[in-house]
Amino acid sequence: MARQAITSVLALDGDMRFTRHERDARLTGAVEGYWTLTVATPDAILRVIPDGRIDAIFDLDTRESFVGGPVPLPFEVRHERPTRLLGATLSPAAAAAFFGVEIGAIGPGWRSLDALLGPLAARLTALVLAGETIEAKVAALESLLIARIGAPDRRVARAVDAVARSGGRVGVAALGRAAGASPRNLARLFDRWVGLPPKTFARIARVQEVLRRMQDNPAPSLKALSAELGFADQAHMSREVKAIAGDGPGRMAESFKRMSESFKP
Repeated sequence: MARQAITSVLALDGDMRFTRHERDARLTGAVEGYWTLTVATPDAILRVIPDGRIDAIFDLDTRESFVGGPVPLPFEVRHERPTRLLGATLSPAAAAAFFGVEIGAIGPGWRSLDALLGPLAARLTALVLAGETIEAKVAALESLLIARIGAPDRRVARAVDAVARSGGRVGVAALGRAAGASPRNLARLFDRWVGLPPKTFARIARVQEVLRRMQDNPAPSLKALSAELGFADQAHMSREVKAIAGDGPGRMAESFKRMSESFKP
């Protein structure tokens, strides 16, 4: 089965539509994909689940733009007006190149792109929003990403790849060896270019792997899954999932089951 996309949002209440859009193969490893969120009837509440990525976000109605920095814990967002958003989910290295700043300077949560980039933000936003259709807007955003994303710091890229390949089951010492950096230097690199400590980044990736498996199989044996993914026991896995995703595996599995067909993964 094809690898599921990361689980970064969960609908809790209200009428909303979340749709993912595929990215160009040239951006594999740099861009997870594009997404649109439409809230037709407020209020609508969704939970943002940590995924270790950074989002470029464009409000199609207000024509404002934002960057969503990496967060270590889940949080909820209430949309109190009709909303149409377009976003791109970027790897840390790709985001640093696209925004032209260290990820550590962005900080957690949403921040105005204008406050981060000044006049450049308005030019980027105008280019993305000029298209008449969502497809045209996504194409414009993708063209900007291809043009602006360069080669990441090799040490960070190796460490992030090691986390991805292991499903988060890698210690800081092993990450340092994979990256060719001492644990202290690795922590500094992650602070600058990922915005999260190495241990936290790996922890998030491990929980994301649990969520992927539950999306593949909405009624898994949690005991077997915890053993397969290297947790000490089922209770350990449950605590980690609840800490990162906001609910334990059982509740998350129920949420996946009742997810509306209009809320597309």
